[in-house]
Amino acid sequence: MRIFMTGASGYVGRAVAQQAIGQGHEVVGLARSREASKRLATAGVIPLDGSLREHDRLAKAASQAGGVIHLGLDYGVGSFGQIMAADKAVVRALAAGLAGTGKGLVTTSGTGVAAPAADGGVTDEDAPLWDDPLLRLRGDAEVDARSLAADGVRVSAIRLPPFVYGHGGSSFVPALLKAAVKNGFSPYVDAGSAMTSAVDVDEVAKLYLLALEKARPGSVFNATTEIDVPLRALAETIGAATGVPARSLGRAEVEALLGPFVTAFLSVSSRPSGARAAQQLGWRPQPVLPLLRDIAEGSYRERIEQLKRDAADRGV
Repeated sequence: MRIFMTGASGYVGRAVAQQAIGQGHEVVGLARSREASKRLATAGVIPLDGSLREHDRLAKAASQAGGVIHLGLDYGVGSFGQIMAADKAVVRALAAGLAGTGKGLVTTSGTGVAAPAADGGVTDEDAPLWDDPLLRLRGDAEVDARSLAADGVRVSAIRLPPFVYGHGGSSFVPALLKAAVKNGFSPYVDAGSAMTSAVDVDEVAKLYLLALEKARPGSVFNATTEIDVPLRALAETIGAATGVPARSLGRAEVEALLGPFVTAFLSVSSRPSGARAAQQLGWRPQPVLPLLRDIAEGSYRERIEQLKRDAADRGV
């Protein structure tokens, strides 16, 4: 199959593209810069120069593909609300290229759009959308994307958990490691008793391809391989790996250090089950290591050692 991808040069996108190529698919990736084009070509992806703001180009690329996976976001348009509004327009452009074909369009959302269980328990994809102002914007974008099933597009959404990890990359894990080295301690909020969720990046890549092949129109799937990671244990693991203590702080103190968005995910239990993906798509994830072990003894060791060397060079 010829797969058109946005975000193919990003962290998750690279893993998806490599899985797709390994399965024998031809992958065309949107390249928004010369550097991205080179990275894609080196990885065996056919680069298509363009931007997420060129809607006609996106629709044409989608029309020439057997399916589309959308992972890119245009962070340069302004506020988070503007980013989500732009994303709606991108998804609609991609869907226009697939209208009436029944071909797959897999979009990206986050497990944080769903309200956590009041008792800290497990949730599924039918949980109501959270009323958090920022996360509700992403939830609305997901709802808008899924509504395009009415146009004859087999659209689905993958909800990524706060911690996508592996290969020493991700967003939150490196940020927390860097903050621990910089601040001299690894913070957690209050007692740190809340639970968070995670997924191995290679395993979530498999889920994107399964959804492209099998997902029903309008469906949504939580992409989690772990839902019982104590946030205090996460802070302690990061502290031990970087050689600093873990420390309990109030939410406002953590927010001053890490910002409101990261702090939100370090404050509330998020335990979204991935059972639906297993039941409907046959997803059987087998991560090499769970999140905490990967930080302590796996793919993050080189990054941690580099952070320590950089800190020593600065005299920290």
